[in-house]
Amino acid sequence: MALPRNLATTVDRDIQSLVQEQAVEGTHLDFKRDLPGRNGEARHEFVADVSAFANASGGDLVYGIEEDGEGRALEVRPLAGNADEESRRLQDMLLNGVQPRIPGVQIQTVPVDGGFVAIVRVPQSWAGPHRVNTNQHFFVRENGRKRQLDVPEIRGLFLRSDRQAQQIRDFRTERLSAILAGEGPHRLVPGARLVAHFIPTQSALGTVNVDPIQYMEERALPILSRTIPNARVNADGALVVRNPQPAGTYGYSLLFRNGYFETVKVFEYAEGARASLGSLSYEEEFIALLTRLRAEYTHLGIGLEMTCMLSILGADNVELGINRAHFLLDDHQGFFDRQTLVLPDILLPAELPPEQVLKPVFDLVWQSAGLARSFNYTAEGVWAPHPR
Repeated sequence: MALPRNLATTVDRDIQSLVQEQAVEGTHLDFKRDLPGRNGEARHEFVADVSAFANASGGDLVYGIEEDGEGRALEVRPLAGNADEESRRLQDMLLNGVQPRIPGVQIQTVPVDGGFVAIVRVPQSWAGPHRVNTNQHFFVRENGRKRQLDVPEIRGLFLRSDRQAQQIRDFRTERLSAILAGEGPHRLVPGARLVAHFIPTQSALGTVNVDPIQYMEERALPILSRTIPNARVNADGALVVRNPQPAGTYGYSLLFRNGYFETVKVFEYAEGARASLGSLSYEEEFIALLTRLRAEYTHLGIGLEMTCMLSILGADNVELGINRAHFLLDDHQGFFDRQTLVLPDILLPAELPPEQVLKPVFDLVWQSAGLARSFNYTAEGVWAPHPR
């Protein structure tokens, strides 16, 4: 018996089935009767357990199930206390207890018999290896137990992490090259191109396989500003286009079979003029897009932590759409100083709202146009847009 692929759908009967079928601890499953305590030793054991899963092939830590001494689930022991507070406590321990941060960890509490069970789902990490802060050691999950890594093993994990990160960078480079060469999935009208790639952590680990056929009739795909039904299917996955014209389309979205997502929007401009990237409108569109994309990934059972990579092709023909008089801009501000603007990738945590996780992305766009940050947020980082 395995827990649901979509952890958010876990219910009481899924927990009870672990006991009824005498599920056995192993490489991907560990049972704990009690939640980690609040002392230093307990915190160390918790982050060591989680990092061991991340440095291996991932797995589930289930708190609230007692095992029989041989690793078989014996009995559900509902946990007491406030489930939300305990979930936040576990998240804080991970945030402060391991380096680098482990991407993609999910913490789900499930009500059972007057209490709750807590599940910590840890993906195999491409950002590791991960080190426990308390003693600077590296751990790995193996044969149902964690053990400390030796130096050659640590070196091997660093090489694995570098290869996976390089694969993502290569994917972005290949996609931008194809769009620049006019070899994208659909012909685009002339103009500057705003290109965004969203890479779920789970997809980066190679554990996602999306069937694109469902988007031909049953489901709609998100695109900047709305969703579009009745996608077409190609070798890459499911594709929807916006405002198709004989000369081409003004943008498209493509959901790849591995869960990667690409969206493109074209900004037309007249000769001798610049296209305007509306400083508020494009941010609102991206917030709405991420909201819809998260809903789709939830439907597909894909974890919501992802990396966002934003690019502007033909950026030297684009200006940031703001009131220049209001900001007292210098001559160079508000414009992009290069033809191809490729911004650094930003990790979007799953637990924060879209407008909050996208702020670093928006800040990079404004900084690329010579301003300090996105002024659609307050100085404290609160989303508070108004036309400027």
